[in-house]
Amino acid sequence: MRCTFLYPGMVDPAQLLLSLEEEIGNLKEEAFSRKDILEKVEKWMTFREEENWLEEYSKVRHLMRGICIVCMKWHRTNFVMM
Repeated sequence: MRCTFLYPGMVDPAQLLLSLEEEIGNLKEEAFSRKDILEKVEKWMTFREEENWLEEYSKVRHLMRGICIVCMKWHRTNFVMM
């Protein structure tokens, strides 16, 4: 919106009102657009957090499976030796 100085008789009040309504509409549209972008970013961040958690869980699960296999081999070796 361009800055308009109000001097009596220099500004048409109806035109000023239309200009203000147009500017308000533009600002509302911009606000909705920003809100939409923020919601998408929030969803993306949540998705990334879940993905990171699943990757860590998978690493721990594979590590525990490997430890269990080593323990079973150790038990077999010690049981056969007895």
